[in-house]
Amino acid sequence: MWLKWYYFVVSLILLSSVTCESTETSDTATLLKTYRSYIIASHDLDKSDRSILKNWTTDFQIQLVNITTHYRLEMTRHKEHNFITIKTNSKWSDCIDFHHIEIYNSEKLYFNGESKCLQTANAEASRKKHSVYQLEKEIRKWRKSYRYLSSQCNMNNPGDEEAAGECLVEYMQKDNYYMTFQRLILLKMESMSDLYAQILKSLSNCEECLKSNLSVCLSNARNIMDTLNHCYRRKDL
Repeated sequence: MWLKWYYFVVSLILLSSVTCESTETSDTATLLKTYRSYIIASHDLDKSDRSILKNWTTDFQIQLVNITTHYRLEMTRHKEHNFITIKTNSKWSDCIDFHHIEIYNSEKLYFNGESKCLQTANAEASRKKHSVYQLEKEIRKWRKSYRYLSSQCNMNNPGDEEAAGECLVEYMQKDNYYMTFQRLILLKMESMSDLYAQILKSLSNCEECLKSNLSVCLSNARNIMDTLNHCYRRKDL
């Protein structure tokens, strides 16, 4: 909720800036103030997003651990069959040995499935996170370009602040350069929202994946018990 409110405020700043820039009466000082507001907004956004990303990442991993632990305990609870090997009964001992091998293989199969579920969940979230980082890089490049243009205008108009300002505005207005920055900020906010949605989706998908994996494991457990029963009966014949 807080994230949506913060992005709403930033969006209002950008939209008000668009209105300001589209007005013919906008003077150089007003436009320069608008551009500086972009810089401040982008810095605040980066700082806020980094903190949010850190919290999301930590919470995401904790949730994955909780989900994984739940289904792993369920698997362990159903796979444990504490049969005692009877030394005087060789046929029972042989069946139990084979039974333990089957349990080990079933457990190994479960952990392989669990690993795939977790890898998929992390990969999905990582792709969205990568998009956020890429947009952050592009915004930093824009700020760097802005500083370069500002420096060039000051160098070309030494001591003339007004001329330097007009020079910078001309650069910014050319090819709608300032609108590119607006678009980058809006895309980054959208990318953060997509990332959060993907985190929730990944957690849900991971739980469904682990649930399906457990179902296979339980089916194997039933088959293993049937195999043990058949093994003992065959040896009893």
